[in-house]
Amino acid sequence: MKRRWIFSLLTASLVAGMVGTSYAEVKLSGGELRVRGIMVDNSDANMDGGFFEQRTRLNAEASANDNAKVMVQIQDSRTWGAETSTVSTGTENEALDVSQAYVDLLNLGNSPVSLRIGRQSMAYGEHRLIGSLEWSNNARRFDAIKGSVKIGDAADVDFWTAKLSEAGQDWGNDSNFNGIYAMLKMVPDNAIDVYILQKIIGTTETNFFTAGARVKGDIKNIGLDYAAEFAAQFGDANATDSMSANAYAARVGYTIPAAMNLRIGAEVDGATGEDTSTSDVEKFDNLYPTNHYLYGFTDDVNWTNMFAINGTVSIKPLDNLSLAIEYWKYSLAEKVAGNDDNGSEINGKANYTLSNNVNLEAAYALRDAGDFAVASYAGYGAIPANKSATFGYLMLNVKFM
Repeated sequence: MKRRWIFSLLTASLVAGMVGTSYAEVKLSGGELRVRGIMVDNSDANMDGGFFEQRTRLNAEASANDNAKVMVQIQDSRTWGAETSTVSTGTENEALDVSQAYVDLLNLGNSPVSLRIGRQSMAYGEHRLIGSLEWSNNARRFDAIKGSVKIGDAADVDFWTAKLSEAGQDWGNDSNFNGIYAMLKMVPDNAIDVYILQKIIGTTETNFFTAGARVKGDIKNIGLDYAAEFAAQFGDANATDSMSANAYAARVGYTIPAAMNLRIGAEVDGATGEDTSTSDVEKFDNLYPTNHYLYGFTDDVNWTNMFAINGTVSIKPLDNLSLAIEYWKYSLAEKVAGNDDNGSEINGKANYTLSNNVNLEAAYALRDAGDFAVASYAGYGAIPANKSATFGYLMLNVKFM
């Protein structure tokens, strides 16, 4: 492994030197170091204890000219102590990878159209359908060709094709994710998005579309904020069945600036589940979201076969400190074994900003399974019916230039 590291560094230095002296200006453009300690208490699944995980990123950029730029992001993701030994000279599992590597071709032919080609992060709206999943220690990336066009002050439109899996020479068995996502800018103080997405899984003959719209805005003079999203899915769920599913989310909040920015909010979310009385597939496909922060912190509830209600209270007692507490009540849209009670979660979170680039976040959650057992609680085992478990973390995030 040591020799491979030396070879990689020499190669990178040679390439950087060649590019820097002959073709482009190469520079380190920033990075991130994130350390998170996680605590789990799920005794019914024999999951008690904690661990630390760390993510380190380094970004480099190169400009061939004003309209051609390259970005490479190297990422190391690891759990403390997962190696045989941090001082071992033997072979270890490597955690280093290329997280992003793409080229931006800007203003093609002096037009408002740009292209991004390569491995890249993609996230839209509130990440309900397309998210970069930054909560995870690895995050999510897409191998894609993405175009962007700016239509004056009216809209920004992205369109892309992403390769999910490659089946070799038989293109018919590939898996792809395509989309058009428009961000409209005509209404002041409102973000309005419309989109159509296509998911293709060649091996199962899956080819369906997700069409939807989202609005998010506020009325500042009365302290009201709101957000809503609706999506419908149609097409071929597989070789024999059609897809017919939908999902919705709606949220409203009221803020009192004079009372430490006290905000009181409520939310309702729902998505169809599988109705066995019909021939269509009616279970909504959550696609590629970032669900952490959306439906509670234990990450076992997705935007599929669900009905959830939420109440939130948050305050900002200091300029660099925010506190929030949430209560979630979960149900299944379609019962499983005659039961639709999916329990509840109560959680609290604190964010403390030490500086512009240093943030400390802590959270603690109590997840009750209700009458329906939780199949995968935060990824750390199941919670039996009418039992509960807790989950907490302390996370330090440092971003640097």
